[in-house]
Amino acid sequence: MGISTVGVFLIRTTDGSPTPDQFCTASAVASPTKSLVITAAHCLKGNHRHQDFAFVPGYRAGTSAGQAGEAPYGIFPAQEGKTWIDPRYLATTPDDDVDFAFLSVGPNVRGQLLEDAVGRGNELTSVPTAKLARKAVTLVGYPGGQKTPLQCTNDTTAFQGRFMEIRCDGFRTGVSGGPFLENFDGRRGDLVGVIGGYKTGGPDDHTSYTSQFDEDVFRLYRQAVAGVPPGPDSGTGTSMGSADTWTHARVMTTGRFHTASVRNNVSDLIVRWSDGELSLYPGNGAYGFGKDIQLVKDKAWQQAAVITAGDFTGEGNYDLLVRWTDGRLTLFKDVDESNKLTHKVELKGPNDTWTHASTMAAGRFGGGNTRSDDLMVTWTNGEVTLYSNVDAKGLHAEKQLVRPPDTTWPHARDVAAGDFRPETGDQDLFVRWSDGEVTDYENVAAETFTREHRLLPAKSPWREALLATVGAFGGPTRQNNDLVALWPGGKLTVHPDTTSASLAAERALVSP
Repeated sequence: MGISTVGVFLIRTTDGSPTPDQFCTASAVASPTKSLVITAAHCLKGNHRHQDFAFVPGYRAGTSAGQAGEAPYGIFPAQEGKTWIDPRYLATTPDDDVDFAFLSVGPNVRGQLLEDAVGRGNELTSVPTAKLARKAVTLVGYPGGQKTPLQCTNDTTAFQGRFMEIRCDGFRTGVSGGPFLENFDGRRGDLVGVIGGYKTGGPDDHTSYTSQFDEDVFRLYRQAVAGVPPGPDSGTGTSMGSADTWTHARVMTTGRFHTASVRNNVSDLIVRWSDGELSLYPGNGAYGFGKDIQLVKDKAWQQAAVITAGDFTGEGNYDLLVRWTDGRLTLFKDVDESNKLTHKVELKGPNDTWTHASTMAAGRFGGGNTRSDDLMVTWTNGEVTLYSNVDAKGLHAEKQLVRPPDTTWPHARDVAAGDFRPETGDQDLFVRWSDGEVTDYENVAAETFTREHRLLPAKSPWREALLATVGAFGGPTRQNNDLVALWPGGKLTVHPDTTSASLAAERALVSP
């Protein structure tokens, strides 16, 4: 008997009986429906999704496809219209980051649901970017025409920062969709990938790949469990306008402004445009955004030079802090889709000092603070200042972190608070420099700038970036370590789950 949770797809005839024609490998996934199978998206993208086929778990040698020896658990027909593929993979140029697919199968002839027949399916497991290299992963796949599975256990390595790579000999055509399993007990394990991704699983028989199992696969899984079609906006930017529109973005910041975002602990994006419009893009919890909400459209906002967001008033919703071109400092309290910008507090009137504030970042920078109400400011003369516990009454304790004159900090183009090493407690400071270097400074309140992690070196492509900020866009359990960047031509990208060790690969939100 084969592996109970792993099998093949068999083409069926018009009367529903199986033929010997098999394609791809697939495996059962633990789910409330007891009927979900996962495979590679490229297996189902073409003609197969229009054919009548079935999943046969535990498939093994026999003289005909109908014999019990070949289908020890039964034959489970794919249900018409019950296949979930990320829309990005169905595009003209498929996104190989999302080369996975779910499908729902019907009961076998005994009336058993898939997991009632084979036992609990494999457990879908998240794989962070920093943990693509893993120990003792078992790969299973059926080469084309072979009625017994290949099985191989080896360590994996990270490939291009977004794929998992494994060396296993003999995994030729037909193994696509086969599972990468951790803690495999001979029947099931923790599912950390399926053969696919880079060059649909790899050009060589001795090396296989999988797309990273991050929030994208869980979003698709949730849609499959709920039985709803894959959403048209899967982080692709379809609700975010055109690249031409984004060439007019001048300032970006993040925070929890939308009611649903506050409840779900997901970041939103606020953008100030060249014509004075201010827009709120609610985060969708899947590294994408919903349709924009106009907060204001007033030419006076063309003078909003620097904007940051934090929970300065302690009332849950984030507040906007704006530095205007004339040096004014204004706090807009409890900004959301209803209040918009109605609650305004002037912290400073026009003045010469604050006209020299180059960048601002609000975060939890001091002594175990639980609120994002500390303000980091860089100045044109190179000074860097930390104001602790800013509120509606103004700026309070001031700490000079870098003394002027300084020749380094005038080159800081974007700063933002992030949780790139959340175990440290207080937040880190993300900095994008004018020469393309990207840096994370760990625990800046306690360590000042002595713990530096260089995510990208000088002269990296990030010297072309126009704007960058940090948020938590991947769901309620995710850290504040996802980067959003704007590029020439209106391209907008997100870099999910960035750590102090590496900057994650980009995903396009808006393509030029």
